[in-house]
Amino acid sequence: MTIAELQAADFPIIRDWIDPGLFRNFRAPIGDDQLQRLLTRCGDRGIFTDLGLKAMDDTGSVCGLVHVVFDWANELGHIQQMIVSPCERRHGIGRALMHHTLAVCFNEHKLHRVQLFVDESNSPAVAFYRSQRFHTDGLMREATKVGSRFISWYCMSLLETEWSSHESHTVGGTR
Repeated sequence: MTIAELQAADFPIIRDWIDPGLFRNFRAPIGDDQLQRLLTRCGDRGIFTDLGLKAMDDTGSVCGLVHVVFDWANELGHIQQMIVSPCERRHGIGRALMHHTLAVCFNEHKLHRVQLFVDESNSPAVAFYRSQRFHTDGLMREATKVGSRFISWYCMSLLETEWSSHESHTVGGTR
C-alpha cells in the first residue's frame, strides 16, 4: 500500500464513500466544492492548515482517505474524516492509514495531541479508534442536531507521549 496526498482527480472515486448522514459537514449532493476541503492546504506563511492523504492499493487504486486540520497554537491535529472504501474494509487499510497519519502528526510536525470526534452509535469506528490507542475523553451528549433528532459523539485523543512510548516498543527502541 502507498500513501500520498489526496488530489482533486480522486474526487470521482471518493464521492460515493461519503454519507452526509454520517459525515455531517457534507451536504447532498456532494460537489467538488465540498471535497476541496479534504485537500492539503497551507496558510499564508506556508504553514500547513490541512493535510489530506489517500491510501492506494498495489494496483494504484484509491482505497482510503484521511483529512487532518492543524491547530498550531495548541499543537493539535484534528482528524476530521477518515474513510476506507466500503469494499476494502477489514483489510488493514485503516490501520496503515492511521499509523502513517499519526507518524506525520507526531514525528514530522511534532504535535502534542491528535483528536477526533466519532458518533456514539458508530460502534465499529469507536472500536477501531480504541484499537489504535485513542482514549475516550468524553461523550458530548446530544451535541449535534440531525434532522429532528440530536446525536451524541465521543471526543477521542492520542497524546504524543502515548504514541512515542508505543512506537519505541514496536520498532526495537528506535524512532
